[in-house]
Amino acid sequence: MTDNAAPDAPRSPFHGVASREVVRDVVAAAALLVALPMPWDVTHRGSDRLEIVLVTVLSLLTLAIPYVRRAGVGAPSWDTVTTPRARLLGNLPYLVVAVLYLVLDAVRPDAGEGAVGAGLVLGLAGVLLAIAPTWERTLPVVAALVALGALATPVASLVAGAAWPATVVAVLNAALVIGVLWLTVVAYMRGELTAGLLLLAVGGAIAIELVLFAGGSESPWFESLHGQRLGLLLLPVLAACAARGVLDAAAATTSETAAEHAARWVRIAVRSFDLVMLVAGFVALVALVRLVGDRGDTVPLVLRLVVGALMVGVALAARRALVRDPRQGHTTAVGAACVLVVLGLVIVVARAGLGTQSNVEELLATFGLPGIVLVALLVPASVRDLVSASEPAPGTGTGHERGHDAGHHARRDGGDDGAQGGVADGPRTAAQPAVRPAAQPTAHRPSPPDSRPGSRQPGGPAPQQPWGTAPVDATQQLQPVRDVDPPASRASWETAVQPPVQSPAQQPVQQPVHEPTQVLPPVADVSGSPWSAAQAMDPGTSLADLARIVQEAPHLRAYVASNPSTYPALLDWLGALGDPAVDAALRSRR
Repeated sequence: MTDNAAPDAPRSPFHGVASREVVRDVVAAAALLVALPMPWDVTHRGSDRLEIVLVTVLSLLTLAIPYVRRAGVGAPSWDTVTTPRARLLGNLPYLVVAVLYLVLDAVRPDAGEGAVGAGLVLGLAGVLLAIAPTWERTLPVVAALVALGALATPVASLVAGAAWPATVVAVLNAALVIGVLWLTVVAYMRGELTAGLLLLAVGGAIAIELVLFAGGSESPWFESLHGQRLGLLLLPVLAACAARGVLDAAAATTSETAAEHAARWVRIAVRSFDLVMLVAGFVALVALVRLVGDRGDTVPLVLRLVVGALMVGVALAARRALVRDPRQGHTTAVGAACVLVVLGLVIVVARAGLGTQSNVEELLATFGLPGIVLVALLVPASVRDLVSASEPAPGTGTGHERGHDAGHHARRDGGDDGAQGGVADGPRTAAQPAVRPAAQPTAHRPSPPDSRPGSRQPGGPAPQQPWGTAPVDATQQLQPVRDVDPPASRASWETAVQPPVQSPAQQPVQQPVHEPTQVLPPVADVSGSPWSAAQAMDPGTSLADLARIVQEAPHLRAYVASNPSTYPALLDWLGALGDPAVDAALRSRR
């Protein structure tokens, strides 16, 4: 018998696998291994229990075998355990054991026998990363269970007859967990990809804290349904449930512009400041309750109360600056993040002795959330380009206060992207895309807003809008105006872009007719447009709103050009468009 077959070419274990899937499997394997020596409950570590060791080995083999087969190692029969179904079945025993420990904590009478330790949290997060569940209801179901557990802690304290300070602290913990879930999980399920990315960042930050501080022999971190708190340590589990959907949605946004990319990172920074205010407020209120109720060592409690209140104030000021103008508020936000680190270190150092004496929320407000802000504002090149632009944007704000990113805007426009739980951010309104006339020379059409650093914006250097008025959405001004195909009929296009003919007293301009045979019909307001001709002509319309009108309602640009309140920078931008109606309106001003 002869063998003339050529030897197999070398194969890579990562052939045909997306890089994000490889990273997810590596993180899952690391979490499963780290969970072994960590505490699972008050009395046991993972390595002390035979069932935990066995299910860990099984899960690790399920993760490793597909890569081994891609490398050409092993028997062909191993291919049966490389399917997604086999991966689910291989990790199911670990999932069952972890859930059983959570149930045992709930049914035991007190936290002295059960509790939820760092090993249980990391192991459960690792196995969920390995399974990468595709059921779209996985995240809301797990989040609902975590919320119910957090709400049950004050009830359990009342039933157990705990003192009123412990019950109040349990109520505050439940409020903290619900607030974090609202700003991350709920917002993501409504279609806000920014919230999903923030959930992954917060879950990763808490997981790192667990690895570094939660496994010490003295003062290890535990949470229990029968204690004063439950839910904050479980955020890495929620992040693991959302990881696949968030990463897939983020990978699908490769076509977004630099301005949209920068707007997303700015929104992440704004939401991070929201979480700082929530967590630091919790730290201050817990210190106040214990200071009034326990009357023990007052110095650390007073320190946490004062520093927590200062962190709330710093985060609020930075958030306002970033919402008002992302470009001008960038330096303020970065400096505030550094100040938050310094303030948090005061609490951490005061509670020193052992690092594990600091709580998860204190380290999150000190390092985790400020670190997310610094990464969001300093690392992306699109944000650096936004900051280095020479002119301010016409509208200010991040969109966080006016629509909660893409999910809200999509629902407002009748879309159903929010139900998908993973759409790309960025407001999409019916009136935003601008159309390009067929007869308009390309050379006269200005560059889209923020398409490059230093490009002229339609709003120019508009005055700062006073605080207390409705903030202008920066995602509107950061998102470039896109060209869309004109309607098939030239008359229908002219109807969509030319201003309506009104009485001589109200008509801002007289529309010129360039072709003897061409008659321009009157124009009605575009259906669904947030702006009207009366607003475009009204001298009392704010400068920021005028800048938004020319972006969101191109058919009203002639009215803005004739408005006596329109400021010079915006008139210059309108004059560069090459629109005959706008040019006629500009000539009428002279």
